[in-house]
Amino acid sequence: MITFRPMTLLAAALRRRALLAAGLLALLAGRAGAQVELTHTEDAAPIPRGMMRLRITTGWTRYDQRYGANGLEPLGAELSSDSLGAAQFPLLTPIQDALKSLAGDSQLRLSLGRLVTQGDARIVTTPIALEYGLTRRLSIGVVVPVVQARRVIGLTVNASGDANVGFVPSTRRDEAAAANKSAADSYNTAATELAGLITSCQANPSDPACATYASDPAGAASARALAAQMAGAAAALGTTSATALVAPRANGAAAQEIQIQRAVLNRQLQRYLGANATQVSAVFFAPTDFSYIDLQGRDGTPGLLQGTIGGGLDSIRTVERLGIGDVSVGVQYLAIDHFQHDSLPVHGTQARLSVGVGFRFATSRADTATNLVDIGTGSGAGVELHSALDMIRGRVGGTVAARYVKSFARNVSAPLYGDPEAPFPLPSLGRRDRTEGDVLALDLTPRYLLSETFAIDLAYGLERHGATTWSAVDTPAADQPTFCAYVSCAAAAGVARTAQRAGLGLRYSTVDSYDRGAARFPFEVSFTHLTTVSGDVGIPKLSRDQIQLRIFYRLFGP
Repeated sequence: MITFRPMTLLAAALRRRALLAAGLLALLAGRAGAQVELTHTEDAAPIPRGMMRLRITTGWTRYDQRYGANGLEPLGAELSSDSLGAAQFPLLTPIQDALKSLAGDSQLRLSLGRLVTQGDARIVTTPIALEYGLTRRLSIGVVVPVVQARRVIGLTVNASGDANVGFVPSTRRDEAAAANKSAADSYNTAATELAGLITSCQANPSDPACATYASDPAGAASARALAAQMAGAAAALGTTSATALVAPRANGAAAQEIQIQRAVLNRQLQRYLGANATQVSAVFFAPTDFSYIDLQGRDGTPGLLQGTIGGGLDSIRTVERLGIGDVSVGVQYLAIDHFQHDSLPVHGTQARLSVGVGFRFATSRADTATNLVDIGTGSGAGVELHSALDMIRGRVGGTVAARYVKSFARNVSAPLYGDPEAPFPLPSLGRRDRTEGDVLALDLTPRYLLSETFAIDLAYGLERHGATTWSAVDTPAADQPTFCAYVSCAAAAGVARTAQRAGLGLRYSTVDSYDRGAARFPFEVSFTHLTTVSGDVGIPKLSRDQIQLRIFYRLFGP
């Protein structure tokens, strides 16, 4: 906390009260634009009339865990799966259903193997603020935040080789489509031949060719129905090079079950139709295990993520962003000033209260839904209201700061159906308006002054982010994509989240010494360490170190 004891009453009024006007404006500037908003960086101290304050704050934020439903979980757990399949990519659902039919196993689940995603996130936020004191109570300012965000990703795909399907290489998709079409045609032919036999034998049961049918008509009807069902299943695996993307893994458990069911049906066909019966052929079997390259793609060849099934997603890999956050401008007013402004010894309790408002411009880079691990450099345009109360008595004092942020709608790349915040979005992306939820935050900074220039701070912060809302997608039901038949495409409600953080810090200031003529320059430098101590599901457990430098210098006047 800054206290000024000028050498003259007039100097005290000009310097002390003007410095009171600056603090909250810098608070506005530093917090409005960055992806990770820095806290506990300001108090209610204003800027003297005619003086400029330069404030540079750098915060290093790191996290590799987040709060989950059952406690802390590794960052990346939302993208990990013991069995990657239709739950993540709903367009695999008809292929999974086809495998169930072909294998005669209603419990079969399509699996591309285990997906393990690990990593950490590091964000460096540097708001650079310039503030100017118009009067002893009123100041204005602008801040330009620079944000560097890096999310490191380590990905393991099907390491144990337990996938029961594989990705068909682009060079073999014509072959796969031809095999699947041949299988579907043979199943259809078998179903047609059995239907003809059933019809003929029902009309002429004494025909010698109907002896086997007459002994088990229900079995013949069941075989015909099974052949027709398996014809549709074989076709669902893809009969064109554009659709034959996933196939049962050769020699895998699913492929073995499919071959057993095909052999059973062929024996039934021979039983009812004789040696000249059509024999159903095999569908295409993937020759290799599902792999990292199959998921991610390589050298311009799209993998599962970039194709139709994934919806055109980017590869899951380390992402680094460097850019300008949301530039903001604002004004601050010193509403209450009960600090002592003369050079006499300080007595009693001192207090001051500042209030401010600011506007944030959407100058940052927004995140995109095509990148599952993207980190944007800002939240977009919005308005912020904030206040700060400083109190001190003797060597004990503190700051209570509160803020409310209202964000405006921002047009971003997002899923058009389902939950826009899902780890794997539904594969239909487009432009939508996103409005981040209102933010309510309270920062408490108890302080003990070891000397006139050196203080120890404690820090506690409570921050609540309201639920994000999205613009509606006006699409008639008849035009909805096919995956809406497999999963819910209804818009998901947003979720509000609350986090608590705590830490400590050190602060050194020569401002008082400067006012007394004992220091050459007025400046402050502080260090704060914060960590998340509790949070709702989805909140990262972050650790943050931030250093702040505030330099005061006079532009006009004595």
